[in-house]
Amino acid sequence: MSARHRLDQVPHISPAADAWLDTEYLAIRRGVEITEGINHQLIAFDAGTGHYTRLSRSGAAILKALDGTMTGRELAARVVRPGADPESTEHIIVLFLGELRAAGLLNIPPAADDRHSQVRFARRSHMPHRALVGPRVSRLLDPVAAVLRRAPRVFALLWCAAVLLSLAAVWFAVSAPGAAERLSVSGLTWGWSVLIGTMLVQTAVHELSHAVACRYYDVPVREIGIGLLFYVVPAAYVDRTDAYRLTSRRARVVIALAGVSVDVLWLGGHALVAGHAGGQVGHAFGLLVFVQTALLVANLNPLLPTDGYHALEAGLGAVNLRARSFTALRCLVLRQPPPSWLATRSPAQRARYRMLGVICLAYALLIAGLCLRSLVVLVG
Repeated sequence: MSARHRLDQVPHISPAADAWLDTEYLAIRRGVEITEGINHQLIAFDAGTGHYTRLSRSGAAILKALDGTMTGRELAARVVRPGADPESTEHIIVLFLGELRAAGLLNIPPAADDRHSQVRFARRSHMPHRALVGPRVSRLLDPVAAVLRRAPRVFALLWCAAVLLSLAAVWFAVSAPGAAERLSVSGLTWGWSVLIGTMLVQTAVHELSHAVACRYYDVPVREIGIGLLFYVVPAAYVDRTDAYRLTSRRARVVIALAGVSVDVLWLGGHALVAGHAGGQVGHAFGLLVFVQTALLVANLNPLLPTDGYHALEAGLGAVNLRARSFTALRCLVLRQPPPSWLATRSPAQRARYRMLGVICLAYALLIAGLCLRSLVVLVG
């Protein structure tokens, strides 16, 4: 369900005057690569940490200009354009250099003070996790991806047809007479093992589907594992961070929805079993249709970092809508100076970001509360 990846913004720090800007000769840190990626935007890749940081064209030009021959103040003084306000331009450049340092992109390590605690917090995944399979999974899945590349259009048509047939099967199973009775767990004994076992297998295939889609587009899969989203919600994940190198929106949508489409096929199969099997098996699969339908709808919710959210971002060509919204909301509530990307937005755009941040935060708290309530009921 969760991708456990995010394209970092150049973080924002407070505009304090730092001595290092006058004494240190700045250069791009060794191991940092500037390349074109998502939506044909420039991104900086840190091979040491595996982080990607999005850059504007002017920001990338500044970063490339840092060759170790000048200090931050000297660079800021040199880039002032004729007719521009020198103090204002120099101030913006100095702030940006501080943000580059906080992002770990310079040869000067980030300052170990409280100003950078927000930067470190923002760059965390906020999902305690444990990897089950490492990078070798890419090699294991390459033969499957190679088969799919041989006839991509034929495979895509067959896959879409199977998804549509599965949706039809689910619709008939849910709307059939007596379908509501299968929501009851009374009388379900050993059928629980069928239900739980099937869900575990489906989850594994779901994540492998994301991984196969990544390999189809030659995107390395760093790891597959399990974690706790927001420290509360159990979730499996595929670390497909390197998909940020893809410029194609369609490719990123396919990667995001690969697991969802497989879930629909599973649902179709569950519906067929529920409609033709009797006893504990029919009861278990009938309940499974309703449970998996609810999980599928939840996984398409655009207010949480789900597959649906990542697909929507990819299709719209947007990046980090939730992260940007939370940043705008935090700056408003804590009265912090906005980062450069937010400061250049219009008041209406900033208001929209804040509103989305409020909605996403409220929804996340609601989901966390429901999960905790369900755990209390099960334990009690």
